[in-house]
Amino acid sequence: MDNRKFRVSSNKRLTSILAFLGGFIAGLAIANGVIGIDKNAAACVIIAAIVAAAGALLCIIFVKEYYLQIFDDGFELVKGKKVTKYPFEAFAGSNVTRHYMNGIYYGTSREISITQLGGKPLKINANNLSKGKFAEMVTYLGETRFIKSHDMEASAEYFNEGREFRIPNDRIIKANKNKMTAQVGFTVALFAVFIVMGIYYFVNSIDSAGFFTVWIFAGIGGAVLLVTEAVPGLIAYNKIKNLPDRIFLDGYSLAIGDMTLGVGNVLNILMVPADYDIMTRDMTVITKDNKKFRYCFGKKDYKGKYTYADYDKLLGTVELWCIVNKVNFMSILG
Repeated sequence: MDNRKFRVSSNKRLTSILAFLGGFIAGLAIANGVIGIDKNAAACVIIAAIVAAAGALLCIIFVKEYYLQIFDDGFELVKGKKVTKYPFEAFAGSNVTRHYMNGIYYGTSREISITQLGGKPLKINANNLSKGKFAEMVTYLGETRFIKSHDMEASAEYFNEGREFRIPNDRIIKANKNKMTAQVGFTVALFAVFIVMGIYYFVNSIDSAGFFTVWIFAGIGGAVLLVTEAVPGLIAYNKIKNLPDRIFLDGYSLAIGDMTLGVGNVLNILMVPADYDIMTRDMTVITKDNKKFRYCFGKKDYKGKYTYADYDKLLGTVELWCIVNKVNFMSILG
């Protein structure tokens, strides 16, 4: 196996930039206090630039970044000259968080968790990695640990008789359709109230604070629901409406609904982890002739009304099937 190395953090770059900006402002303030910026503007700027450059240089020298390197028998966490070796069992999972402000998405943070000696957890910011690289690193760590904890010969025999998953797709699709209809209907109703009240207001020139307040709140409420409920609901329903009623795996093929693919024709399978709350539970199958088949099992739902309840078992079985048949498996982590 080729060793794999990932630069999981970019603290040096970010800290150096912040130190340069902060140093420039501080240097400018100090120079102004000492020689006066009005009479010695050029000299003050030069002093500020020197202070800024010195601060950035110190950060480049002393701030250390995390690298994670994967080997056959474990992985290393490298921070500067400090190298710590861990077994694969020390990898304690990953977390991806989408951040919103007033319903508006503004960024995603990614981190991995490692269990240190003594059981103390270590969480590492991995925002430097792209979505694809982060997924590759996490999938490879998890897959290696998965292989070490399974008897591959016994796992291959597990698929001799085939493994079938019956999915109540009609019920799930109908539940999601009803939810989407309610979300869109309520949003449209608020906009209708806003428009009708607006027309009535301009026609009759009503001078009422209560009327004006209800009118504005109807418009704001409609706009918020449009972004947070109606549009996401439409997208989720559009994804889930092709949910298959059956998935069957054996040693020779993968059957999804009425489609059957031979093992030799499957290149990649990507799935969202079962415990992720931020994304719908998606599955993408990519064939060797670059055809893509996408399926959505709904968002994680503790009541089991809007999603496939046994998705976690399906995920584990598909991952094991991929490992046994040497098909690339990757987690979709957002």
